[in-house]
Amino acid sequence: MLPLLLLAACGTPPVAARSGDITLVPTVEAPGCPESGIAVSALEAEAASGLRVLSLKAVNCGTEPRTLTGYPDLRLLDADGRPLDVRVLTGAASAEISSVEAFTAPPGDVVLQPGATATTAVLWRNTYDDVSQPPQVGVRIDIAPVEGAPRQTFTPRLPPNGEPSRVDSPAVTLDLGSTGRIGVAPWKAQ
Repeated sequence: MLPLLLLAACGTPPVAARSGDITLVPTVEAPGCPESGIAVSALEAEAASGLRVLSLKAVNCGTEPRTLTGYPDLRLLDADGRPLDVRVLTGAASAEISSVEAFTAPPGDVVLQPGATATTAVLWRNTYDDVSQPPQVGVRIDIAPVEGAPRQTFTPRLPPNGEPSRVDSPAVTLDLGSTGRIGVAPWKAQ
């Protein structure tokens, strides 16, 4: 007998199907409101002289106010879904990559009412100076809006000309080269 796998659609949570002693849970990147009540997506990207910045947007898609404190908890995943070995530098520590005022601002609490948004950003350099190791390229972001909150994973996609992001928008890769580090800015009300 072939295992049955049910896929979720229209924001419905994935349904697990059982096959013998193995529970199969589909991995679906679907729109909707994650368990944390905060949906995170890419907002815009900038690149100059090897320095890269990707802005992220958090939307309170739930029905209750949510508080974002400090910095998001993020990991970068490679094309196979494995976490990259990357040091995440928050706030002033990101000056190790580049001194950017928005990244060194002190963190605080951002209270988001339903429908409200906040932003953060990640900063890295595309420098490759260690030919003994392959370059590190993040293709997906695994993020919790705050440490300990439920995580969500997404492919950062940026549409052309400031249009709303869609599933078929071009993907942005986080091309770290051999630097092994990424900076994270504190949450900021938008």
